[in-house]
Amino acid sequence: MVSKAKRVITSVKIPQTLYEDFKVTSVKTKMSLQDIVERAMFMYLTDSSFRQSVHEQYNTYYTGSTLIDAIK
Repeated sequence: MVSKAKRVITSVKIPQTLYEDFKVTSVKTKMSLQDIVERAMFMYLTDSSFRQSVHEQYNTYYTGSTLIDAIK
């Protein structure tokens, strides 16, 4: 476990509907945003198939980027 003194404070802007849906799910699963971010960053750095999957995920309902798939 990393001590609080060794953590970096960041700011990220995400779509409101994405965050609202996450809050509902996080209450059900008891998974915090901090937990998700730390695990996702770890997997991104250590798992090449996860990293590739993230890079290939263009179609996201929350950001309205479904138009990108039509261009491909």
